[in-house]
Amino acid sequence: MKKIAVFTDCDLDGLSTFQVFRWYTKHENIYHEICSQSNFRKTFQRWAKRNRPSDFDKIYIFDLDVSQNNIDLVDYKNFVIIDHHDSHVRNKDKYKYAKTALKEYTSCCKLLYSMFKHKYKDVKLTIPQKLLVLLTDDYDSYELKMKDSYNLNVVVWNYAGDRAGQFLRDFGDGFKGFSDVHHNMIHFNNKRVARILRELQVFSGVIPIAGKDYHVCATMADKCLNEVAHHVIDKHGCDICLVVNMRTRRVSFRKNKEQAFEVDLGKLAANLADGGGHIHSAGGSLTDRVMTLTKILKPV
Repeated sequence: MKKIAVFTDCDLDGLSTFQVFRWYTKHENIYHEICSQSNFRKTFQRWAKRNRPSDFDKIYIFDLDVSQNNIDLVDYKNFVIIDHHDSHVRNKDKYKYAKTALKEYTSCCKLLYSMFKHKYKDVKLTIPQKLLVLLTDDYDSYELKMKDSYNLNVVVWNYAGDRAGQFLRDFGDGFKGFSDVHHNMIHFNNKRVARILRELQVFSGVIPIAGKDYHVCATMADKCLNEVAHHVIDKHGCDICLVVNMRTRRVSFRKNKEQAFEVDLGKLAANLADGGGHIHSAGGSLTDRVMTLTKILKPV
């Protein structure tokens, strides 16, 4: 029996990508660990103290850009790294030994599905399984064209405890609708988001970035960061929104996708916040440089 380990992002896309892997490969007894891009190194090293990576036939890494600070941990022949983020695609030449499939795509879940449906032609996914892929892709691309995609993400982030285990229990066979427990989660989240948006204080201004002026807004929140950022972008029409989390001393960057401009938020976060990310979404620490920038902005 092959020894398989899988590391995925802890978000909806990472969890659903793991399900697609299970459905197609039909591997049994897979070790599955979830983490974020920022704590991958710590998570992997903790796991490696209990397990020898060389003993595993394959170690898969999905939906995590491990190219920036973790090459020394993952660039081995028994690793398979699959991701859709543009920042990872740009770094694909860093790998010498690991097998990679790095391609800009709307989600890692959809990327793996598109690869495996051709590789495993004898495996036919069910309607609920395909629906989970579509909902995940709709949310991760933030198109939100399907009514249940946003709520599915709400459920994932309202799990307490073993998120991966609960997602497997609830959606391991695909998406067949929400339970009463899920509906309660969604209702509570909607009330919480509405309260947070009502109480937001927004700051706005024009900031020069790489020789061009951009309309930047900033606000503070420690929950529902995506909802907060997109609400500010929609309401104020800014180019870039910063959401400062004073509790964690972190800052999130989001970009107005309706306006075509060249700022790469991953690079901006690296320069300002010692962080990183992708063209449309990034994050980092609340550095003195970020604080200096926010002081330029004025209350709306």
